[in-house]
Amino acid sequence: MMRITLIFFIFLSHLSSAQVYPQIGARSNGLGGASLTLDDVWSVYNNPGAFGYLDKSGIGASYENRFLLAQLSTQSMVFGYHTEKAGNFGIHFQHYGFDMYREMQGGLSYGMKFFDNFSAGVSLNFHRIALGDIYGSKNSFSAGLGLMYDLNEQFRFGMRVLNLNRARLAVDYDERLPTTFSLGARYAFSKKAFWTLDVEKDLIHKLNVRSGIEIQAHDIFAVRIGMNTYPFQASVGFGLKFKSLYIDMATNWHTQLGISPAGSLHFCF
Repeated sequence: MMRITLIFFIFLSHLSSAQVYPQIGARSNGLGGASLTLDDVWSVYNNPGAFGYLDKSGIGASYENRFLLAQLSTQSMVFGYHTEKAGNFGIHFQHYGFDMYREMQGGLSYGMKFFDNFSAGVSLNFHRIALGDIYGSKNSFSAGLGLMYDLNEQFRFGMRVLNLNRARLAVDYDERLPTTFSLGARYAFSKKAFWTLDVEKDLIHKLNVRSGIEIQAHDIFAVRIGMNTYPFQASVGFGLKFKSLYIDMATNWHTQLGISPAGSLHFCF
């Protein structure tokens, strides 16, 4: 129990967005957490702007085992519904933690493609944080915004803001959920390989850079490597595609706390 508690507080001291999880899905994990320019079903949460590019409805589930401890695991689910003219509608849910500290988040997203190369989206999120049986729980709401733009066939850019309204956690100490600004870029070497980069900053912590490379080695197989700088973590992953079923696996490595394997699957229809 002492080991769990120690790792938990070390981990929170490093992460700038403990109460607003930065991204979900093992594909993003394999790319060092870079996700702003990915337009798969996980964009329901990762970037509502990119969600406007989604051209098929889909549902997905993801699990990440932080530092091989079940008590620090994260479970996520997303659903995205595509329409031809009215944009895309999505829902997401995440759960993190254990009995002593638990975070839950759910929300609604909407994204729409206004031009062939530009889309925008918004999200409304509900947050619940529970501290054991003594300190109770706290609920709050936040709003997010996202954009995505294709300059040409090689370059794509994304932007996201989390917690635009600076939702409060505690009134007495003016404690708030992190407000995070992120910019992303992607360069396609070819139709089967790209490099992506996200730059993230909140109002308090240091700048975090996330970056990764994905190579479609075969029609059904992709490999990924990535890293992020705050705290420094390296990652590796792969993806499998069987018709409309996508399976992704990844592992992040933290220099002090060890590895965090993750897996996700999603189905498009």
